[in-house]
Amino acid sequence: MKKTILPMLTSSANWILTITQTNEIFQLIELILAIISSLLTLLYILYRWYKKASEDGNISPEEVKELIEELDEYKRKEKEQNGS
Repeated sequence: MKKTILPMLTSSANWILTITQTNEIFQLIELILAIISSLLTLLYILYRWYKKASEDGNISPEEVKELIEELDEYKRKEKEQNGS
């Protein structure tokens, strides 16, 4: 009886550790995807602003203020969404 308990316990411990590590890996992947998503959103905001602001060949201070307001709006929405 004692010969079969030890392998079962070590096998169970290995399974539990593997499940825990898998969860951490998924959390890391989720974090990386969230960072990429945020960066893509910011790049899109900058691209859209730059395309609109450079239509006349000159970027005015008012257009820069519009960009800052748009980025502040994005930051506010992210805070509301994350509950921070």
